[in-house]
Amino acid sequence: MRVFVIGSFVIACSVKVARLPQAGESLDGLAFLAEPGGKGFNLAIAARRLGVAVDGLFAVGTDVFSPVARSTFAQVGFSEDMLVPHAGSTGAGVAFVDATGENCLAVCLGANFALGAEDVRAVAARIRKANLVAATFESPDAPIREAFALARTLGLRTLLNPSPVRPIDPAILADTSILIVNAVEAADLGLGTPDAIAHAPAATPAIAALLHGGLDLLVVTLGDRGAMAFRPGLQPLRQLAFAVAAVDTVGAGDAFTAGLMAGLLAEVPLDATLRQAAACGALTTCQFGAFDAFPTAHALATFLDNAAR
Repeated sequence: MRVFVIGSFVIACSVKVARLPQAGESLDGLAFLAEPGGKGFNLAIAARRLGVAVDGLFAVGTDVFSPVARSTFAQVGFSEDMLVPHAGSTGAGVAFVDATGENCLAVCLGANFALGAEDVRAVAARIRKANLVAATFESPDAPIREAFALARTLGLRTLLNPSPVRPIDPAILADTSILIVNAVEAADLGLGTPDAIAHAPAATPAIAALLHGGLDLLVVTLGDRGAMAFRPGLQPLRQLAFAVAAVDTVGAGDAFTAGLMAGLLAEVPLDATLRQAAACGALTTCQFGAFDAFPTAHALATFLDNAAR
């Protein structure tokens, strides 16, 4: 099974600190890490490690980081055809991670926001080979709209993680099969407060309206409260979070989404798919950085087997 990702690539820098800084404050860094990242790239590499075949589009700039992107794609076995050069800077970001694993970050998306509908049209034949088309909001609306419209005409499922959150273009939403948001994003999109969603015996009115409008599945991740899944005409499914010693939460949401994609593509029942997704998110928090933390299929299976005992 194959996923096509309308992706983003970012050189991700992380600094480990005792606590998150206040405005105007300088802190001693306890550790520093620079690695390939970006929500789209994270989805792609995390899915690849779970055994999913991956294709996609990722814009890179014409700066010193462009060769890093190319060498990274070669290292992980992604085709260089997945990279689209655009003038300007390659995406880059900085995260601060405190002693509990919580983080704050800023990302300059650079060339990622130069990706256009014409780039998608140029690879339409590759999209036709996919079973699922996925995107995050680290890409602009135009390529997502183009790819999702093509996917729906082909009868392919589409998955949107609207993060960083912004209003969802109605045309994109109309062609979205699966929507994944965290608690903050859900509140920003008017879907309900975290408490209302976490304890919902049924879909909130706003979630019900989305499901009535054509959405097949809405998943809201709630941090240490787990996740809730909503489907048309069915009771919500609740997935509890796995208790782990979190070191760094950067990438955990991307890992959850990748685990969900892998389960859906393999046609695993939704309850087991949610459990797999939650395990992927939990495992990713167990070390500093995201790139090396995304679990393999074997590591996931071992974790789930041990958790069941």
